[in-house]
Amino acid sequence: MLKTTVKASRITNLTDARYFAAWEVNYIGFDLEVGSEYYIAPELVKAMKEWLEGPQFVAELGSFPDFDVTKSLLEALGMDAIQLGTMASNETIETFAQLGLPIIKEYTWNETSNWPDIRKSFESVQNHVECFLIDFSQNNVDVASMKMDLKALCHSFPILIDAPISGDAIDAFLDEVQPKGLSVKGGEEEKVGYKSFDEVDDIFEALEIYV
Repeated sequence: MLKTTVKASRITNLTDARYFAAWEVNYIGFDLEVGSEYYIAPELVKAMKEWLEGPQFVAELGSFPDFDVTKSLLEALGMDAIQLGTMASNETIETFAQLGLPIIKEYTWNETSNWPDIRKSFESVQNHVECFLIDFSQNNVDVASMKMDLKALCHSFPILIDAPISGDAIDAFLDEVQPKGLSVKGGEEEKVGYKSFDEVDDIFEALEIYV
């Protein structure tokens, strides 16, 4: 059992999927945006789901999904939630809210990001969004100097945080910032059926609650 909500993102292989499911993460996400670096074919997602129990399955759709095509795909795969990318418009979010599935809205932190704009953006769609995901890791942003601003945002909105935080710093980070939870990413297998989980092992061991 984990002490906070965790989403595993960009899962591309069964090794990752089974590892994260064994740790009882809340969400497992599959990138279904055609052309994305982490795209996974729907038939592989369907096959992988048959091996897994417990987590909710999230369709990661990017910022500009076609509604009609995606609706059919979501129904065929039986996905539990959807994630829309940083550039997804309010109109896109409102349109996909019609499906009745929980929506995770992603925001990737970059050099032009600022807290007032993020807050305004979140406020404009919060009625249609189950939670927000802020990705600091894509640009390897150190969140240590942002804890107070981030805590203020987490006080107002349910937020999952993807950030380069070491396992021994997780407890202090969660206590100080108080997010809804964390997001971690899958990766490539070193060979079929095998990969090292040394980095994320430290994180999950820090999050584990013994019952």
